[in-house]
Amino acid sequence: MARYWISWYSGYYADEGCTTPPFQVWITGSRQRPNDGLTAEQMAVYGSFTNLDDADEYLNEHSKDTATICALVDAESVDEIWEVVGKHFPDYEERFCEEREAGHTPGDRFGNFENRTSLHG
Repeated sequence: MARYWISWYSGYYADEGCTTPPFQVWITGSRQRPNDGLTAEQMAVYGSFTNLDDADEYLNEHSKDTATICALVDAESVDEIWEVVGKHFPDYEERFCEEREAGHTPGDRFGNFENRTSLHG
């Protein structure tokens, strides 16, 4: 079994099929979705506002972005990693997967490391 530092993009929204994995993750950033992630119906509602404050409130409540997510995991193979990530994040887009030495920890930038690196809990 090897240790891997991995990263992917996902909305991490339950209504898009995402679930909480057994391994620890860190959200390190985000990127904006087209139309702020609003559906066509939501865009029509958003476009109907004449009051800017009401429009902003609606956008704050309904918009979605895509998170940049990192994790440190132990796995038998890279294929196993992305199979499990895909079960918890069906919308995932792979960023990178880098093998690390045994016992590697994520460092100070990724605080509160709980040593939850198992893909299967």
